[in-house]
Amino acid sequence: MIKRISFLIIYFSFTFLFAQQSQKEYPRDYFGSPLDIPLSYAGNFCELRGNHFHAGLDIKTDGKQGQNVYATADGYISCIRVSTYGYGKVIYIDHPNGYTTVYAHLQKFAPEIEKYVKENQYKAEKYEIELQPKPTDFVVKKGDLIALSGNTGGSAGPHVHYEIRDTHTQNAYNPFLFGYPCDDDISPLVFKVIAYPLEDTSAIEGKQTKKELYLAKEKTAYHTAKIYAQGKIGLGIQAIDKMTGTYNTYGIYKVTMSVNGSPKLSYTFDELVSGEDPYLNTFIDYPLFTKVGSRIQLLYKEPYNKLSIYSLAQDNGVIDIEEGFTYLIEIEVEDFNHNKATITIPIEGKKEAITERNLENKGIPLVANRDNMYKTDQASVFFPENTFFHDTFIEVQQKGDTLSVNAPIQPLQKQYNVVFNATKYTSEELPYVCIASVRGKKAKKYYQNTYRKGNILTSRVKTLGKFVLTTDKQAPTVKALNFSKAKNNIAKLDKLKVSVTDNFSGIGKYTATINGKWVLMEYEHKENLLFFTLADKYFTEEEEYLFELTVADKVGNQTTLSIPLVYKP
Repeated sequence: MIKRISFLIIYFSFTFLFAQQSQKEYPRDYFGSPLDIPLSYAGNFCELRGNHFHAGLDIKTDGKQGQNVYATADGYISCIRVSTYGYGKVIYIDHPNGYTTVYAHLQKFAPEIEKYVKENQYKAEKYEIELQPKPTDFVVKKGDLIALSGNTGGSAGPHVHYEIRDTHTQNAYNPFLFGYPCDDDISPLVFKVIAYPLEDTSAIEGKQTKKELYLAKEKTAYHTAKIYAQGKIGLGIQAIDKMTGTYNTYGIYKVTMSVNGSPKLSYTFDELVSGEDPYLNTFIDYPLFTKVGSRIQLLYKEPYNKLSIYSLAQDNGVIDIEEGFTYLIEIEVEDFNHNKATITIPIEGKKEAITERNLENKGIPLVANRDNMYKTDQASVFFPENTFFHDTFIEVQQKGDTLSVNAPIQPLQKQYNVVFNATKYTSEELPYVCIASVRGKKAKKYYQNTYRKGNILTSRVKTLGKFVLTTDKQAPTVKALNFSKAKNNIAKLDKLKVSVTDNFSGIGKYTATINGKWVLMEYEHKENLLFFTLADKYFTEEEEYLFELTVADKVGNQTTLSIPLVYKP
């Protein structure tokens, strides 16, 4: 039960003080369970996800929605967000010991919170909203019901995403450090080891290209055959973890690499520093990931890798192989319960003629720490400073209607601008023109968010490749699912459900009214579904009702659905 009180000064007087203190010791008995079922996990802390580290635990909810979600400690609700993507419906609770807990992908909030959120949604006349209640508005005790579990936002299935953060810094911590159960007696599994020449004079087996090493396994011990190398090299591994009693796979917790018995590099996923997500792509073999989708964790630090996970990075983990010397590399891969897998790699320093070199860079030099602008006849590309992690080479060319922006495969830190002059289109066509990226062997077009000023169209993108101008004149398809003009008595319904789909740019905006007054439609994009909860509005038999829904795609094409409603209990 949520309790509202008018004072809370003493209760939180120590919050700022605790937030300033070192978080080396973690309270293991302070936080309880957010669910009243046994905890089992679909994902763990700092798993490698698309362009980010996973910042918490994904807690299973038996494959269904509607499980009770509880506050895991005393505190107050400091933030509530509702969004179509990302965390979906999410609650943040600040606690007096300096931590904040996060509960995401919720189906709905506890009644008092739900009422508060909907009041603000109706006031703002929008579904997506961020609210910051006063500390005295929603005070919770450990075990209070705060929500029901769901599948909202970017969730790929029903679960609760749960985080523990530092309230002051917003750094996220591994929840296992706080005593959450981790039933695991299975060692990590290693699938690949790759060796990388890192300089022009470096080589592996006489080649200046990366080399995947053959792995032999005996129980939890892996080893490779001896390799010959020269110069500065780095290593990378692909590994996962398993837990007892589940088929799920997880990210590994800790890696340590030693050279001839001397520790060289070590990192541990205890803490994710706020703002460091962009460096994920410097932590993996990004070109290989873009080609085949597998993430190789690099056991050396690129100079532009600013991650704080390393407890040791001697010479940035780079191994200098000298001719005539032998090296025994030992890599220890560990999970949170100290189950380990070991990898042994013998290397002999041998200078050989290099028979295969990396391809020469093409294009013109680009200096990363300054703005860079490139122009063609009908287009331009603007890279703000530090779009790239490091200096590189760039090619910007226009051939016909296609603008190509190419560089050696690498991650980007932030978005850049692609700009087209659309003067070739008539004034009648121009409202339907947008920018699209072109990908794949079939040259399929994908809509890019497009901003228009007169004949100039701009898109902010974070991938290199090909871009074109295209048109989108097809409006979204809108279809009532559980009500219609022919059968419109809605008295026995709890929701009005509408299917919404679009052929290209995607759903952009939508507005619904009943008798001209705005009503809240919730959008579940994974199901192409908009729905209105009838309990939000008081219906009587005496009135006639007209439901109108207008849905626009991201270019501006729109469709309006208009259906009269009858309410006869």
